[in-house]
Amino acid sequence: MRTTVRDMSAQPTDTGPAQTTLPRTIRAIRSALPEDKRAEFAADLDDTEAGGLALMVDKWWSRAVVWSSPQTMAKLESFRAGTLRTVPAKEVFGSRWPD
Repeated sequence: MRTTVRDMSAQPTDTGPAQTTLPRTIRAIRSALPEDKRAEFAADLDDTEAGGLALMVDKWWSRAVVWSSPQTMAKLESFRAGTLRTVPAKEVFGSRWPD
């Protein structure tokens, strides 16, 4: 199964929403992770009970999506540096935004 994630934040963009398509398989997640995160992923996988596998895959899939996207990582670094250009939600949603 392939899942598409759209960046639905209230941040202005010049190119539209970022899209990432990454299958929710262990192989795809492992391949998308940065090399320095793969051992942690493998250890988490080895220690996860069968009943918790779906949650573990969701957690690591989300991380893989972020870490494999240069645009998302650039936004994250801008956020950490305090330079991310944002728009208040009230300006985006207008009267639909509760006060």
